[in-house]
Amino acid sequence: MQQSRNTSTSHKNFLPCKDGHDCLLQYDNATEHNASYSHPCRWSELCRDTNRDSEHTRHFTHAPHQAILCKYGSENCTKLTNPEHRRLYRHEGLPDYLLPCRHQNQCRDRSVEHLKKYKHPSNFYENTSNLKSNTTSNNNTNQFEFNQQVCRYGSTCRNQSDSNHCKRFSHPNTTASSQSLNLKSTSSFHACNTSNDMENAYRIGATLALETLSQSDQQAIKNMSPDSVIVVPGTYDHIDRVLNSLNIKFITVNQNEILTYPFRNDQTVYINCSTDFPSDAARRIRQHVENGLHIITTDWALRNVLEVAFSDFVRHNGKSTGDEVVGIQVAEPNHPLVNGFLSASKHAQPQWWLESSSHPIEIVNKDKVRVLIRSEILGQKYQSDAVLVTFDCGKGNVIHMISHFYLQRSETRDARHQMSAKQYALDIKASSAATDFVVNQGQNLNYAQIQSSSTSAQFIYNQISKRLNSKK
Repeated sequence: MQQSRNTSTSHKNFLPCKDGHDCLLQYDNATEHNASYSHPCRWSELCRDTNRDSEHTRHFTHAPHQAILCKYGSENCTKLTNPEHRRLYRHEGLPDYLLPCRHQNQCRDRSVEHLKKYKHPSNFYENTSNLKSNTTSNNNTNQFEFNQQVCRYGSTCRNQSDSNHCKRFSHPNTTASSQSLNLKSTSSFHACNTSNDMENAYRIGATLALETLSQSDQQAIKNMSPDSVIVVPGTYDHIDRVLNSLNIKFITVNQNEILTYPFRNDQTVYINCSTDFPSDAARRIRQHVENGLHIITTDWALRNVLEVAFSDFVRHNGKSTGDEVVGIQVAEPNHPLVNGFLSASKHAQPQWWLESSSHPIEIVNKDKVRVLIRSEILGQKYQSDAVLVTFDCGKGNVIHMISHFYLQRSETRDARHQMSAKQYALDIKASSAATDFVVNQGQNLNYAQIQSSSTSAQFIYNQISKRLNSKK
């Protein structure tokens, strides 16, 4: 991902592949081909992998890419599935080039999630109605506007008469928000009006995850104060979007406000992955954690926050992952934070997305740091199998996960992952009301997507309910 780098790394042992970004062999374990040819990195000069001795730097070139920033940004642009638009315009947190899909014209995956990442031959798009609608002018809107966000003010928003505002934001009614925590009847399930596949998956995952909570826990989450959860924005992860999809209240505190913000010891702070973080802010966070604050960090916060202020517990092991999906295993099945993960993995192993240059976790204090989720593949490739860890520090607690909350995705690696979203609901023995909701709202989603979103939602609800109960 993104950070300015020295682009002078030598590739004298490799010839440039004539197919460049469109080479299919480079991603197909073509050892002989990759041993002879270099390929351009799809992040160009903004690649996060700055280690000159890494495998990535040896095999990929990082020439500067002349492109201007898209004026709509990565959050509001409706052309993110258009390969040519992605090549010509930059979007924060996204690569300059799409990966070539190995299935080419035979690809059956028409989901927006897939099309935002993979490039196909030009005639493939002629038969993709979703893409046609998605690649219309940014000034036009229609039923396929995939990047519409949910307005945090919902039906009470004062800007609903503003057509430009409504092009960018949807406004679910209050019933959808307030009744989503009541799981006793079919009428309680409502979807927010947005077409973004992954955010829809998170809402469906929330419905399934909430069923595992007691009625008192559901009510506590519904009634918790708006500032019980704080989000510190980052560069790459966007936990705020996930929390919105899960109807979790939160406030935002920017990095430059941390030194003066009056934190309470009963709050939980999500710190998103970012390119940098003020060291003095990280150390102030440590002070509050010792007094009772709970924090949840993702990916690069390992290096920028935890390694600065909590280096006696964990640190970055110095390696960087590729952009890949790995199978995960629950290491402590009885821990309340991962309650529900075993039922999710009974029929198909859950998958975990590792974004390009995610930071593997090195456990420094093996007595105090608990690994809740592991990945055998992650351990084999990067000498650290920790996916989700937690440790107490003073009166508070820290949770860290490799990669990101938002855009957590899964690949359909086996037949079950390719099944319908309904099959996942049946596998975990969801109620008939929840299953009906999945059927009605998850028609464009598969088993793997719902499995991924449901386990993420489960973790968030588990953590919040555990935190709220500790205050009683």
